[in-house]
Amino acid sequence: MSLEVYMQIDGLSAALGGFQNAVNRAGEAAQEIASSSTKKEGTQDLVKPLVELQVAERDAEANAKSIETQNKVLGSIIDVKA
Repeated sequence: MSLEVYMQIDGLSAALGGFQNAVNRAGEAAQEIASSSTKKEGTQDLVKPLVELQVAERDAEANAKSIETQNKVLGSIIDVKA
């Protein structure tokens, strides 16, 4: 394989790792929100996990877009090489 293909695979791997990390953080934040709502605590306790949930969502979206782009570029490189 050429250097370009390896570089694209590295980028794809990084984006996949970032996406998985965002999904894990979103799950943790959602769990914290759910457990907080069962404790009937004040809404102030929900601010941090709600913000983290939003940040994780944006991170997941950004990594998903990167995965799409990496996939298109890798497909183009493979088409050119074929």
